[in-house]
Amino acid sequence: MARMRATFDQALAYSIERHAFGQSIASFQANRFYLAELATEIEVTQVFVDRCILDASNHELDEVTAAMAKWWVTELHQRVIQRAVQLHGGYGFMTEYAVAQDYLDSRVATIFGGTTEIMKEIIGRRLTRP
Repeated sequence: MARMRATFDQALAYSIERHAFGQSIASFQANRFYLAELATEIEVTQVFVDRCILDASNHELDEVTAAMAKWWVTELHQRVIQRAVQLHGGYGFMTEYAVAQDYLDSRVATIFGGTTEIMKEIIGRRLTRP
């Protein structure tokens, strides 16, 4: 969550600073919509993660909820990074920018600790258990 928020905050700041066609790229409606969607998804996800942390501290977090959190957070982080790279344009691929390094470092999160598909299998088995 912290890395995802940092990526989003950097992309937001960059999109406000970067100008194209005489205006900040954050002022274009499509970019505002992307930023609004991601900001909302990040906030909703934070509430879910906070609940998971509380449940874990009370020894009440089950494997299905943990799988949901792992799947959702890592995949959302990928969407945030993808949009951040897009907002940065060519600079998004230059390792001098944090977003490029985050792009390189974060992809493995959807794999280690159990792939997204394994998380879905854990969830699906519980849902379909008689």
